[in-house]
Amino acid sequence: MKNSVIIATHHKTGTVWMATVFKAIAADLGATYVDYWAEKGQIDEALKRPFVLFNYDSDFRGHSQLLSRDDVRILHLIRDPRDVLISAMHYHRRADESWLHEPVPGYDNVTYQRRLNAFETRYEQYVFEMENSTDSTLRDMQGWQYGRSNCFEARYEDLRQDTQMAYWSKIIDFLGFEAAEQIICRQRFWQHSLFGSLSGRGHRHVRSGDVAQWKREFTPELAQAFRWKFPKVLQALGYEPDDHWISEVQGAPDVAATQPDGVTAMVRRLAGQHWERLKVSVRSA
Repeated sequence: MKNSVIIATHHKTGTVWMATVFKAIAADLGATYVDYWAEKGQIDEALKRPFVLFNYDSDFRGHSQLLSRDDVRILHLIRDPRDVLISAMHYHRRADESWLHEPVPGYDNVTYQRRLNAFETRYEQYVFEMENSTDSTLRDMQGWQYGRSNCFEARYEDLRQDTQMAYWSKIIDFLGFEAAEQIICRQRFWQHSLFGSLSGRGHRHVRSGDVAQWKREFTPELAQAFRWKFPKVLQALGYEPDDHWISEVQGAPDVAATQPDGVTAMVRRLAGQHWERLKVSVRSA
């Protein structure tokens, strides 16, 4: 490896997928694989060249100098914010990550997962998720410094549909892998992709992984609530030019959201229930 590599993802943007792929690549090429948050306190000692550094929430505060090193290339991965919401809500309903099961002081010691599952409607669950984990994820996604010359800005959607591995080949070439190393990189990518060797077998961490899930999951009410909560995120990240997408959303309205002013009333009622700020520090996926 002529460069060391940093992989920066966000919650529910293919984190486990990319971690698995690059951990295998690092092992094959004899590079040091470092989990940023596991080694944050001694990151300088852990980074022995060549290295593959993985950060699951793209937050490098305190070590931002790593991103501007001459010997480093970066892969930053984002995903359609609407699909981030869908994936996160379904995942948090059943996942066994510790933070989801820790009682939250000040909220009758109810856990995040229990509170999420206590809502009677899917709409309420999504609104709660928008106010908490997804809110943090999308703020981080928007807050990333785009435009770095040493960074490949990738989208989950392009990788998920890259059955011919043309997009992946561009990425690994940009990251600086040599020709022989790229063969290994393609093998590992195929091995750990849902359209590759995992096809038909699935993955215990993945509910769907499909692109544009929001088109079949969003109701008109949820679309309005999403725009109310995140008015510019889709435009800022280049997923939509304007709000015209809302008029194309199909689906029967959720009963709980069909009352007068149901959308804004529901969002405002749940607004402020920022559980995640109290305890979310070990997320993955």
